[in-house]
Amino acid sequence: MQTPQLTLTALLMSALAVSSTQAQTANQRNSEPIQLASAGPRPGGPRPPHHQPGGPGAPQPQAITSLTTLTGTVNQLTANDDGILNGFTLNASPATTVRFATHLGQQVNATLKPGSQVTVMGYQKTGPTGETTFQLVKMTAGKTQLVDTAPVKPQTPATPAQQTITGKIADYQLGRDGQANALILADQTIVKVPPHVAGQLTTLAPKGSTITVDGYAQSLGEGQVQLQKHNIVRASVLTVAGQSYLVR
Repeated sequence: MQTPQLTLTALLMSALAVSSTQAQTANQRNSEPIQLASAGPRPGGPRPPHHQPGGPGAPQPQAITSLTTLTGTVNQLTANDDGILNGFTLNASPATTVRFATHLGQQVNATLKPGSQVTVMGYQKTGPTGETTFQLVKMTAGKTQLVDTAPVKPQTPATPAQQTITGKIADYQLGRDGQANALILADQTIVKVPPHVAGQLTTLAPKGSTITVDGYAQSLGEGQVQLQKHNIVRASVLTVAGQSYLVR
């Protein structure tokens, strides 16, 4: 028969053992790193459904683009926001804006002028702002034929030249979406900045303000030509009234 003292000692030892086990379990749980949920399947878990080639979930091949032909006279040559030749308006039925890759600019500029008769093969294209244009694939003007092919990339890309310029803001340039995307200095230098930066600059530096720009000159690419000669600088730092701002 056990004495009351032995029974009490056994109960105390049992309670201490249970408490120690619970403490160890809690410590183990607290020391484990939190596992963030993943968008992918868990190892050993259910796998996403496997689609057989040509089945309902298989990617559909891109449709073949049908080309059409327009004939008319050139009204005027047009350029993008950087002044780089990238299209012309065509007096056809109906009147159409023809766009082409900028690397074709030198060839188009040497071939076409207002009043030139031209036949253009291409397709209709709708831009992000809803503007419908005709994308040039092939062009025939007199004895000259031009086909859009990819430009040859230079083996060693040119290193952009760093520039620091100071001038007065003459105006802000608006993109086709109506948002400011550059500022124009009094000497006609175009300073390219992201739209969200330009939006803040219109308040910080209104027209007539003096600004210092640190950035890199934007050179023309292979085959490109500017309708109007402009010095284009992509800004990295802008300084207004002694305060400098990082452009990102």
